[in-house]
Amino acid sequence: MLQVSVAASTLLVTVAVAVAIRGHVDLANIYLLTATFAILYLPPRAAVLQIAASALAYAVVLLAVRGLSGTSALDWLAVFGSVAILGAVLMSLVAMLRIAALGDALTGLPNRRSWDERLGREMERSRRTGQALSVMMIDLDDFKYVNDRQGHESGDRLLRSAASAWQAAIRGGGDFLARLGGDEFGILAPGLDGAHVHQLGQRVSRALPAEVSASWGAATWDGFESATELLERADRSMYEAKRRRERVEDGAVPPTATSPRASHAHPSGPEDGDRPGQLAGRPNTEGRPGAAAQTLQQL
Repeated sequence: MLQVSVAASTLLVTVAVAVAIRGHVDLANIYLLTATFAILYLPPRAAVLQIAASALAYAVVLLAVRGLSGTSALDWLAVFGSVAILGAVLMSLVAMLRIAALGDALTGLPNRRSWDERLGREMERSRRTGQALSVMMIDLDDFKYVNDRQGHESGDRLLRSAASAWQAAIRGGGDFLARLGGDEFGILAPGLDGAHVHQLGQRVSRALPAEVSASWGAATWDGFESATELLERADRSMYEAKRRRERVEDGAVPPTATSPRASHAHPSGPEDGDRPGQLAGRPNTEGRPGAAAQTLQQL
């Protein structure tokens, strides 16, 4: 509908220029407005095609009314040279705004909006090709205590460190890592089913320093459920792993700058979930007293 509206506007401008040829340059400047609208609201390819159609239409009008002359060429160049400069500036700004809208400023990872868009595309591709698709939800353990007791700067350093470690652990050509909010991250793993996504979970667990841990859970798409249902399964798996970790850490206390947690859980094995393809991290309770605070201070 937007493309039709822009095309209709271009046609009206062209007719006005042809009828009032004496003031055609002033009227032709309205092409700048249609070009601006096209760049802001149409996909890049459609915007370029729309501007090219406007340039061709104005050239036809000039040739029909004036014929081929140096003045006609200069008039056309004045109008669409301005359109080209304006278009380049606007496209650069739109690209910068899109990057800012889809990225997380703290970690440099894609954000929740980018995740949602990518998940939709991956589900559509999986439906079309029959390729497996798994999602993994990751939550840093005891992050709230780090923020509350050691300050938000320590929490920010931990988030950046974890994001960097996980980015290096995933498959560079296929997996998609995003920060979904707070201390929660997600990984889209196209082509991975239950057993293989468990291996990815092990790599994610080992990527963190020994005194820092995260609970994770995964689910493999069944080909029918919605994106929301798929993420809810992975979330349930992750929170079950977190509850299991808390139950086996007998005598553990919340980490503080003076009394840190003695150990952090590292998911190390699969557990059957409530539906096929679901995995949950199983904690490892080995740790060194006092090491967590030292690690956070070094991040």
